[in-house]
Amino acid sequence: MQIGTLKEASGKGIKIIILAVVVVMSLFPVYWTLVNSFRTNTQILSVFRLLPEQTKLTNYINVFMLSSIVRNFMNSVVIVAGNLLLLSVCALTASFALSRYNFKLKAPIYLLFVAGIFIPGITMMGMVYKLLSEFGLLGTKLGMMFLYTSTSLPLSIFLLVSFMQTIPEEIDESAIIDGCSPWQLFSRIIFPLSRNGLVVVLIIAFVVSWNDYIWAMILLPTTAERTFTVELAFFKTEYYTDYGLLSACVIVGLVPVIIGYALLQDRLISGLTAASVKG
Repeated sequence: MQIGTLKEASGKGIKIIILAVVVVMSLFPVYWTLVNSFRTNTQILSVFRLLPEQTKLTNYINVFMLSSIVRNFMNSVVIVAGNLLLLSVCALTASFALSRYNFKLKAPIYLLFVAGIFIPGITMMGMVYKLLSEFGLLGTKLGMMFLYTSTSLPLSIFLLVSFMQTIPEEIDESAIIDGCSPWQLFSRIIFPLSRNGLVVVLIIAFVVSWNDYIWAMILLPTTAERTFTVELAFFKTEYYTDYGLLSACVIVGLVPVIIGYALLQDRLISGLTAASVKG
């Protein structure tokens, strides 16, 4: 008994150590960036510190005094918000049809969406560039919204279909008997029961589109239309980089992600659990 208890305790100890190492490796870069956001460039380049010499908000004040940063931050907000709205409409309606109805070509259509998950986005860059250019959407926020929505749809539909399939079909039958139309069935029953799954989809899409650099760098060539992440890359020049100001910008960019996850973490965990059980 003592040997078994000792093995169990040692196993738990090893797991805790591994988990602690992973947490430290994940959070330390963020913490170090936060520390440097309160320091001057001279202090950052002269000595490594785990605590800032002072807690002045000079760098953060300078961030919001830069009109380009504020403008590009708002560009990211508009693009991401439009992407999430379009994705919600397209993914919910497509997933509802694929999960609740039987029709010809249902399986091939679903397989096409799933196959889209495995196509690297970089391989489509030339075709996407030409397509947006021909439609007059190159260098526009609307074009980026359409791009992010289309690239997020395959995974979103896969997750939402898996989630909606956990809803008993008897609910549909009862609703139809009571006189519900397909739209009422979707809006009053399926959609409210799928909110946790939708939250999972939107959080994933938000993080991907908010952190995107490659697509935004290529498809938004003008300075006025740059996103926040692209603008950060131009803080570094050939001869000088203000690391304190750059660190403050990075922390500002992390705030929406952190707030969103903190507010929706319960729904995120519930949605992932439900979808994984069905899948």
